[in-house]
Amino acid sequence: MALFESTDGNHWKDREGWLGPPSSECSWKGVECESPEDGPTYVVALDLSANNLHGSIPELVGQLTRLESLYIFGNHLSGQLPDRLIARWLSGSLYISAEVPLLTGISEIDFESSASALLCMQRRIVLRSDNSAVLFTERCRNSTPEDRTTFCEVKEGRLSSIEFAKLARLIANNDFFGLHAHYERNVTEGAFESTRVTRDGRRYEVVNYAGAGPFNLWVVQNAIEGVTSSVDWEKTMNQAKCPRWNESQVPSAQ
Repeated sequence: MALFESTDGNHWKDREGWLGPPSSECSWKGVECESPEDGPTYVVALDLSANNLHGSIPELVGQLTRLESLYIFGNHLSGQLPDRLIARWLSGSLYISAEVPLLTGISEIDFESSASALLCMQRRIVLRSDNSAVLFTERCRNSTPEDRTTFCEVKEGRLSSIEFAKLARLIANNDFFGLHAHYERNVTEGAFESTRVTRDGRRYEVVNYAGAGPFNLWVVQNAIEGVTSSVDWEKTMNQAKCPRWNESQVPSAQ
């Protein structure tokens, strides 16, 4: 009932059975229950995808402790899901199908790495909550042994909402937003890494030179690199130069 009232149930596309008499709940549209022989009946699934829900998911839904799946993708919901639901989703005990903003306040993840003394070692990954992904990799032309000409390989693709949201949660759980802005060692040559994360409209940046950052920054950086294997790369093209971290905003993938 709290869910119905909090999401403007009177204007759902399909609200068959909802708010019916006590004990009829398991016949309400989108509600799935299980009834063990030696115990009470539990709600184990809610499927209200693309059902014109408006508003937010109330905290009381978090009290459905036997809920195994929650499908709410394709509605007009706002705010993040209750902490209890997100905690169970992160633990693997609850499957959630929902838009990214319902699971995290992070909207963009931008990671760049390069080596100070090597050609063709620049790489930049931009991931967004709209599921777009762009990968820039500096390549060497190598037309002759002496050829030092480089170009930029650009890949555009899509990352699933769940993959992005889990990566965003990993970033937050590793205290990225509590890190210093710069870490560096006093060495001549080393790897430069810049991690920029936009949360609630604000961009946070952590620059790491020569591996000076703490372990949790290393975890974040490697997680971002690793998620590229989950991207469905749809398009590859070449351009003269890769955009750098301090240049213009990277365009969204088309």
